[in-house]
Amino acid sequence: MNVQEAVDAWQVQYSGQPPVGFMLRFSHEPVWTRVNCLRDAADGALDDDRQTASRFDSVACALFTGTTVLVVAIQLDASHQDATALREIGAAAIAPPETWITGLGEYLPDPNRAAFMAATLGWQRGCLDRLWLAVARDLVGRMAIFCPATGDAFCPYGGGADVFVWGSERRAKLGERFKAWLPAAPLPGPMPESAHPLARRG
Repeated sequence: MNVQEAVDAWQVQYSGQPPVGFMLRFSHEPVWTRVNCLRDAADGALDDDRQTASRFDSVACALFTGTTVLVVAIQLDASHQDATALREIGAAAIAPPETWITGLGEYLPDPNRAAFMAATLGWQRGCLDRLWLAVARDLVGRMAIFCPATGDAFCPYGGGADVFVWGSERRAKLGERFKAWLPAAPLPGPMPESAHPLARRG
């Protein structure tokens, strides 16, 4: 699958919304959950950047191993963000769908200074190690990893990740596996009785 085909699949799965986790929380809340990758379950201490990157990889591997994924990043100000790790995986500039520009609105004050980059690749453990580290250090803009086959998306940022998993059973399994990395505070919104914190809805 090439980049354009994968972007087209994203457009269908996420109703034309830009690949930005905190925005998708509202438009796709029923399939959203959050993993607080920085918080230690025992004492709440902040881990270092490398541990955060390792945790990003662990969650992503649980979602994507054996699939083809789209890696897409929005560098809101390309002159102040580092695209080195993106270029290393073969990401190149793309023309964003018009719905992304519209959806970003005030978050994109000057489209001429932004850069949209994307690549497709076969997922394997460690394939984004340098990119995870760049995300943990806030060196890249908003990004998403998307699997066209399942519709799942992983949107990491410096403090954690927004995760979108289609299917309540799969969300529950993910929650059980990574429950130690859940936010300390309850997630917003209603929760079904006896549901695991990561199993947001059916």
